Amino acid sequence: MERTAHRRFFLGRLDLDAVDLKMLSILQNEGRISKSDLAKRVNLSASACFERVRRLEHSGLIASYHATLRGDLLAGLQFFRTQIVLESHRSHTFSRFETYVKEANWIVDCEALGGEIDYTIGVVCRSVAHYQDLVEGMLEAGVGVQRYYTYVVTKSVKRGSPDLAWLLLPEANPRF
Repeated sequence: MERTAHRRFFLGRLDLDAVDLKMLSILQNEGRISKSDLAKRVNLSASACFERVRRLEHSGLIASYHATLRGDLLAGLQFFRTQIVLESHRSHTFSRFETYVKEANWIVDCEALGGEIDYTIGVVCRSVAHYQDLVEGMLEAGVGVQRYYTYVVTKSVKRGSPDLAWLLLPEANPRF
């Protein structure tokens, strides 16, 4: 029988094993963990752990380390989820909209969708009036928006990235 620690997973050009996946899972939740503590948790020497983390960083799989801020604790901020429908489905319309989104610091996330809605964007601003001013500015910028639908976020229930260890090693987490 094949042992989990020796299974290989190929994600694109990356060759990962169960130890890599466990490291990624830990780093997703504890980005500030020291390399020595991480090494202990995955049963590696500190130098071997450091080399693996460096390889994952250089591959681009680890895109960044950052702090996740609790926006609900910042007084006065409002969060909105907005669905966007573009006026055409030509590549230049998608490019123009995506360029605008990347430059708009009030848009904190964006996903392209298949179906009736082309994009969803997450928006943070000071008030409903501020949100409306920002959306009107987007419409006036001529970035191809035909319609938009706005939803006020009342609370964030969960945010994060997929846990690769859970997805690829279901025997490691049999609950699901």
